[in-house]
Amino acid sequence: MNHINAPALLATIRAMYPEIGKNRLSVAVEEDTVRNVWAIRVAKGEHTLTTYLEPQDVESCLGGKECIHLANQIGQFVSNYCTEAKDCAT
Repeated sequence: MNHINAPALLATIRAMYPEIGKNRLSVAVEEDTVRNVWAIRVAKGEHTLTTYLEPQDVESCLGGKECIHLANQIGQFVSNYCTEAKDCAT
């Protein structure tokens, strides 16, 4: 997992979801070397989502191939807490 760049992953997430910055969601990425996965945490107020991605899913996303796993998890959080719950400014 050492060849995955955490700042690049964070930048990719922010680029995929401009709502993160516009609505002041916090997002962090962290390598979990014990589980050999990447932990992505998105939060808005008391609501938090932590999702784990396999290195091959992150590599595929950063390589421009597909970001299905990442998009599904983060997209659902943005939808639940910004779009549907209207907790975020539009």
